[in-house]
Amino acid sequence: MNSHQINIQPFSEWNPAGDKQLLIAGPCSAESEMQVLTTAAQLVEHNVNIFRAGIWKPRSKPYTFRGCGEIGFSWLKKVKREFQFPIAVEVMSANELKIALDNEVDYIWLGARTTINPYMLDELAKGLENTDIPVFIKNPISPDLDMLIGAIERINSAGIKKIAVIHRGFQSVYSAPYRNEPLWDIPIKLKCQYQDLPIICDPSHIAGDTQYIEEIIKKALTLEISGLMIEVHAHPSDALSDSKQQLSPQQFGKILQNVDFQNRRKRTSNNTPEKEAALMKINSQRQLIDIYDEQIIKLLAQRFEAVKEIGKIKKGVDIPALQSNRWNAVMKQCLSLGNELGLSDEFVTNLMELIHKQSIDLQ
Repeated sequence: MNSHQINIQPFSEWNPAGDKQLLIAGPCSAESEMQVLTTAAQLVEHNVNIFRAGIWKPRSKPYTFRGCGEIGFSWLKKVKREFQFPIAVEVMSANELKIALDNEVDYIWLGARTTINPYMLDELAKGLENTDIPVFIKNPISPDLDMLIGAIERINSAGIKKIAVIHRGFQSVYSAPYRNEPLWDIPIKLKCQYQDLPIICDPSHIAGDTQYIEEIIKKALTLEISGLMIEVHAHPSDALSDSKQQLSPQQFGKILQNVDFQNRRKRTSNNTPEKEAALMKINSQRQLIDIYDEQIIKLLAQRFEAVKEIGKIKKGVDIPALQSNRWNAVMKQCLSLGNELGLSDEFVTNLMELIHKQSIDLQ
């Protein structure tokens, strides 16, 4: 993986939450002045650090609600004035960026559709020159780590040092029951490469449905993410976009309480900087191992379900469980693949024989 060193400002120096994890919340879309102000008023009690709202919406279908447009900034200015919330909006072009900056937006984020487009990123990077606005970069639609790193590098090359990544999952045929597959190994690999890069989780877009948001947050918190971005709407059932994944303020507050979010602070240590850096790298690799172990167990469970189905068919037509020719072919294939991947013949043989024994027992 080829990448350049990025020069970013430590998150602790620009995180409005101080030593706590950052909490960003607000509606998917700014729909009306009343909707925005009502939602903001109910988020005050939950210690939200940044109020988010979509002004322009890059929707898949052209005849759905595509955002309120520039009029929404007048509503967001009232949110800043009345509730002292910093404001974050999504931008997709240099023109939108200019309008957002002219309207004193405090943070911007780049969406998954923008992150995959180098031409849009170059245009935005040029517009960001000579500014100091923090930029949140969402992962691209596909699980392409190089593409994400390229987006970070493009924005950083414009002189932007206040950068964080938003993990919002990836489009996949295996995403069920979620809207987007989490693929937690992607943000961990990114963290392994850039230890100081803050990663914020967007459980709303991973889930696609409010019933899964809490479990996703709990998983994200075990990975020591730097914060959350969550969609909250005063009346989700009336939302003009993504109504299923938006929490009500009451649901939002209950989830925060369940995960004990407000009491989470960054871990402090008396280790030397060198030892602390080494421990962070070890921890990141262990997190990867945990995810891979989970994937191994799930794949084995799926394999044995297929074995059980084969066993039922064999019994029905009186075919013996052991098929030597099939087993020899499987072992030959696995040994060949193991050699390509640097695994010893002894290890592959022992592993596959253990799996084969279980398969015979199940049949």
